Amino acid sequence: MAALAAPAAATAVAAPETETAALGAVSATFSYEKLDDFQYAGMTLTITRGGAPAFDAVAVPKQCPLPYCAPGNAVDEQSLRVVDLDGDAEPEVIVDVYTGGAHCCLIAQIFRWDGARYVATARDFADFGYTLADGIFTTGDARFGYAFASFADSAMPVRLLTFSGGRWKDVTRAHPETLRADAARWKKEYNKRRRGTLALGMLAAWVADEYRLGKRAAADAFLRSELRAGRLRGDRYWPRGKAYVSTLQRRLRVWGYV
Repeated sequence: MAALAAPAAATAVAAPETETAALGAVSATFSYEKLDDFQYAGMTLTITRGGAPAFDAVAVPKQCPLPYCAPGNAVDEQSLRVVDLDGDAEPEVIVDVYTGGAHCCLIAQIFRWDGARYVATARDFADFGYTLADGIFTTGDARFGYAFASFADSAMPVRLLTFSGGRWKDVTRAHPETLRADAARWKKEYNKRRRGTLALGMLAAWVADEYRLGKRAAADAFLRSELRAGRLRGDRYWPRGKAYVSTLQRRLRVWGYV
């Protein structure tokens, strides 16, 4: 008699991990399976509103394809939040995911009730990520990375954003106390480095903050003074000297700092 074939070994399936959050009549559950240290599957978000199911679907934005898209708690304490971002008594659901890579990228997906269904909006907060308090997302302006120096020597000026009605709004100018603290930080770092060639990323962030504080003329005067003193040397791979000043001023106009 032929020997019976041995039963096939069962394939190990990771038990789904879940995060839950709730506010008022809205509760949410974010589920996913961790396949290994770098791969995930089954990222699903369910939302219940007023006791009734309102959303149940894969919660991965196109910028973060599986299996290498990780839940946001890979870089922070949590992936899921339920918060009222605009004070209208209708909470939003936020799911953070992380793309991985040397310099990237935390993406926040916001699920907003539009009166009939939940609509998703994704924003890439790049390396900087964000903190959230009182409906304000505090982050850094990632456009400054590599713009005036290597990434390690780049500084990202503070940026404050709100989300309401499906739209983002930059409210940084409305918080001068935050801008002043950020400007002081970058000026201190610049002063430490100004005699070398690795300072221009810090100087760019300080000038950006000063522009937003309404001190454009004083910031431009300081740039001219540093240029005359020969301190805008910089690294040869990025603008320096007169080219640094003109490039910085041009980009600040384009980026809305003026």
